[in-house]
Amino acid sequence: MTALPGSLDATTLVVDLPESTTLADLLPDLDPSGVWLLRGEGLIGLGTAAHVRTRGAERFAELAEWHEQHLAPLARASRLPQELRKIPGAGPVALTSITYSSASAADSHLILPELTLGAFEGTAWITAVFRASALDETFEAEDDDDATLRRVQGLLAKHSLQLQGRRLSLVPSQRGAAAGRSSGSAATSLIQGTHSEQHYLRAVRAGVHAIGHRRLEKLVLARDVVVAADAPLAPGPVLAALAADYADCWTYLAGDVLGATPEMLVKIRGRQLSARVLAGTVDGRAGLEQAREMLLEDPKQRDEHRLAAQSLLDQLAPVAQHLQAQDPPSVLQLPNVFHLSTDVTGQLTAQTPALLVAERAHPTAAICGTPTATAAELISTLEELDRGAFSGPVGWIDANGDADFGIALRGGILEEQGTAIRLFAGCGIVAGSVPEEELAETWAKMRPMLGALGVRQP
Repeated sequence: MTALPGSLDATTLVVDLPESTTLADLLPDLDPSGVWLLRGEGLIGLGTAAHVRTRGAERFAELAEWHEQHLAPLARASRLPQELRKIPGAGPVALTSITYSSASAADSHLILPELTLGAFEGTAWITAVFRASALDETFEAEDDDDATLRRVQGLLAKHSLQLQGRRLSLVPSQRGAAAGRSSGSAATSLIQGTHSEQHYLRAVRAGVHAIGHRRLEKLVLARDVVVAADAPLAPGPVLAALAADYADCWTYLAGDVLGATPEMLVKIRGRQLSARVLAGTVDGRAGLEQAREMLLEDPKQRDEHRLAAQSLLDQLAPVAQHLQAQDPPSVLQLPNVFHLSTDVTGQLTAQTPALLVAERAHPTAAICGTPTATAAELISTLEELDRGAFSGPVGWIDANGDADFGIALRGGILEEQGTAIRLFAGCGIVAGSVPEEELAETWAKMRPMLGALGVRQP
């Protein structure tokens, strides 16, 4: 695990975005180090003040320890403007992605950006993080406010931004620069992932067989494909396309994973928590009424969803009280699929660190199976791939401990210095699952990333 080099200082300023502009509108011209956006609002991280990488069974605990030792004190030392003090995510904030499995060869990440752009319910801000040891001595002779503003202006310029009064905008000469760096017109091709489609069909059949022999009730099996490009793909324009097409999903980037997830593992605001469980899927090409009938009246779909919702309630019970789950579930309509959806609310019973609450919630039956231990063992045997950050927690945690942890779905992992991205999708397997239908569902779930990358689905 990486230690924090030198002491840090943070400054947060309220700003105005250009008229009719959201944070998502800025993405094509930026090179973000972290992103968490919903309907154009949220957080964009630029650059890196500190980056923690860890692996193994203690990855959640190690990231929580780093937060407590370094990020929390930074908040106590830096004052927020009055209008931001009740806004979650304002001030010093870290973006995070954590691997699905403790056995993964991939890293889990906690990234403290050097510059964060934030927006929530019409209020926008920037937070700049400076390394004290790197400050120019000339600042010492200046008025503190003047010195701070100069430092902020310097960081903004580094990332092709400018502040004129309170107005934050892109430097005009830099418009389109990120798109050029990202090779927005790069030729892309779809190639086989770790295994073939036939391998996935065999895995689903084996899963159905295991369920039929009562080894478990549900199993989630994933597969991957690779999109290769003839030039590096920068995240900014890809994320902008996802944010535009899937505005009701959380568009995310942390470490090397990016995508647009519809599922919230757990949201923490003080001692209040909430979550959104999704399980049960119909292709978006079906009409709404047909999808409602297929999801709400099909025992297979309802049973798959019930297992997912109950697993989250069971896993949160030791750290939360007054847990309530929406009943009956609703139907969530997205551009590519329909889902059965259940919202969960509750209250933490103690000041459990947010990252450890996420560890308690992960993995749910929605991305693993029931019972969890049996499903996890069978996944390792049947999938024969390293999911990395796919289906692990992804999101942000601020210095006060408020956090959003989504599930890294509908996304992919950048590889080969950005010239390839490995896309993942998984399906819940229960009694009666048809392998060919599950394979088709994986393609439907990959549709957001394929579209953002300009790749035609087979």
